[in-house]
Amino acid sequence: MRFVLAILLSVCAFAGSPARIFEAAPIRFEPHSGGWVARGLNQAIRFDDRGATLRLGDRTVGLTFPGSSRHAKLAGADPQVASNYFIGKSYESVAAFRKLRRTGVYPGVDVVYYGNGGELEYDFEIAPGANPSAIRMRFAGADRVELNQRGEIVLTLGDGQILQRKPVVYQRRASGEIVSIASSYRLAKNGDVRVELGDYDRTRALVVDPSVTYSAFLYGSGTDVGLAIAHDNSGNIYLAGNTWSLDFPITADAYQSTNYTNQDLWIMKLNPSLGSGAIVYCTYLGGSAVEAVKAMTVDTNGVIYLTGSTNSGGFPVTSNAYLGTITSNSHGFMSILDPSQAGTAGLTYSTFIGGANFEESDAIAIANGKVYVTGFTTSDDFPTVLPTQSGRVAGYDAFVSEYDPTQSGSASLVFSTYLGGSGQDLPHAIAVDAAGSIYVAGLTYSNDFPTTPISFKPFYGNGNGVGDGDGFLTVLNPALGTISYSTYLGGTFEDDIKKIVVEPNGHVALAGLTLSPDFPTSQGAYQTNFKGACDSLGCVGTAFLTILDLKATTPLVEGLVYSTYFGGSGGDVALDLDRDAAGRYVLAGYTLSLDFPISSNAISPASTGAGPDGFIAVIDPNQPPSSPQQLVYSSYFTSAGSQVIYSIDIDPSGTIWATGFSTSNPFPNGAQNPSVGKMSGIVFSMTLQ
Repeated sequence: MRFVLAILLSVCAFAGSPARIFEAAPIRFEPHSGGWVARGLNQAIRFDDRGATLRLGDRTVGLTFPGSSRHAKLAGADPQVASNYFIGKSYESVAAFRKLRRTGVYPGVDVVYYGNGGELEYDFEIAPGANPSAIRMRFAGADRVELNQRGEIVLTLGDGQILQRKPVVYQRRASGEIVSIASSYRLAKNGDVRVELGDYDRTRALVVDPSVTYSAFLYGSGTDVGLAIAHDNSGNIYLAGNTWSLDFPITADAYQSTNYTNQDLWIMKLNPSLGSGAIVYCTYLGGSAVEAVKAMTVDTNGVIYLTGSTNSGGFPVTSNAYLGTITSNSHGFMSILDPSQAGTAGLTYSTFIGGANFEESDAIAIANGKVYVTGFTTSDDFPTVLPTQSGRVAGYDAFVSEYDPTQSGSASLVFSTYLGGSGQDLPHAIAVDAAGSIYVAGLTYSNDFPTTPISFKPFYGNGNGVGDGDGFLTVLNPALGTISYSTYLGGTFEDDIKKIVVEPNGHVALAGLTLSPDFPTSQGAYQTNFKGACDSLGCVGTAFLTILDLKATTPLVEGLVYSTYFGGSGGDVALDLDRDAAGRYVLAGYTLSLDFPISSNAISPASTGAGPDGFIAVIDPNQPPSSPQQLVYSSYFTSAGSQVIYSIDIDPSGTIWATGFSTSNPFPNGAQNPSVGKMSGIVFSMTLQ
């Protein structure tokens, strides 16, 4: 049996720092002076035959296992490339390991230490027939050791804390069913901590999921929110959001060091392995009026691509921009920022997007050196190049534009088209496949939105041209200026697509919000029933995940690969969607439902009911029909006040990164929001073991 405990090694004090970033460096275990040490953290960790000793600044904290065998030996496991240390003109080569095992701590019980990002984790590996109740833990050197209301162990060291989270334990039966095992800590008067487990099958493994491996508030003294997150090939994390703060943590090499008293953008590059110096680059971007970032992406070299809206005539644009000036209306923008270049050199391309009237740019994608943006426009003179649709039909029409930032001026706009019908057409998502086809999705109120005859749903609303708004998915071929595929998606009431993911096999995954009790779901999907309450005024919406096969010859029969509702009765919105290497989908957004679907391994299994809660869920559509295994993970992201997760990203290691905002303290590690009640930006990561 395997029992996992995790201890966060970062002191959770934010005094004097506007954005304290938690350490997340990889841990290496090395033999040293008759014992072992862990390399990779700003704190020093030493291991011997009694336990572990942590050096945190001028404080020392010890973890021991009372009653353990003195004959238990330490040995490295899972070798890594050796560490080389220069000593004067010579060097020393030291063996390094990914794990450190102490065998026979108690009869039939081993302890295995290992690193997970910036955390030290340790497993109790319990042989069949061994007694888990023999396990004891004791923490020395803290001012106080106590259990908080969440059942976590809290070690207080001055103004900071170390926190060991409450274990979440489950077993998987032979049928595949996941069964939660009750678990808790018990703190004795002598300071010993015991682990108590409920009934479980002694012949099967115990599993503990998951852990939050990195977390921080990102804020100044005003209102701040994180809206987009991405990563590069070197493990750096990039964030973008909006801020009213005049004291956001801007770095010395920033493109723009001042917020011009209104809402500006903030863009940040983090290197999580650098601990308290994790903010590598941070800048404002904006003019004298109001800006709003809507989307961001990053290329493999760490160049940042942004889009959104501005009504600042002085918004920063470059000399090579397609459009360098605007009228007094609000317009879109597309900006490219290279944080490896300091100061004004970092803005390599920036242009307004629009015509004489009003625009908003909502989504961005990059492929083959080109930049693709979509949004809506009310301008009849919106610039078009090789358009699929040359003019605006009515109201808000969508636009889709392709830029080549290696070109200058008018040559940099290589494709641009209107897209829409006689109602309002509001795109929210864009993607590009390897062949250069552009996928655009969102919400339309047009019963004459351009669709293709062979598509999943070529008709609007309930089929007679009447409806309350449908989702739409359109695929454009910019080389030919044609629509390859276009469909509505939805039921009787409003349905809105927020995000697109194009699978490697060509299937297209969509997520968003539906108010339709008759939204199309697939047989055997995780949730085929609509839980949103309905009355004479309409229905409360819920999130959805839908996967379409655009190449199906009989779309109504074969086109719906997988489709599920996901939510409760109070209202739920999926704002972002990503796909991991195993083909599982991660959804994130917010919920007002007290009965939101939650997995047994959730970090926060219940809502506080104080406001909207963020959520993260992992759905595996490859599991058998109607199988509970389709829901890999689902948890509230909650505390007092309000929380929303706007954007997620999965890095190459499978770690899930997220950003949004919180008005209180939602982090399991005890980090405190310095301005409770104020909207502060957040960033955190989590792993599913």
